[in-house]
Amino acid sequence: MLGWIVRIVLSLSAMLTGLFVAEDAHDFHIINGFVAVGLILLGFVLLVYWRAIVRAVAALLSRQERP
Repeated sequence: MLGWIVRIVLSLSAMLTGLFVAEDAHDFHIINGFVAVGLILLGFVLLVYWRAIVRAVAALLSRQERP
């Protein structure tokens, strides 16, 4: 199961890195590693602050325009 998550994160980071860096560049794998670490950190931040994010979005969506 963990292997699937790692494979998905690395595939996504390779796609994102490929948008900005040529795959045959010497530093592609280094930048790909940094992007993968950034995606992992983003996932952890979303997990930690999930309730606060949901509450903030619900508060924004529940506001109605008043005349």
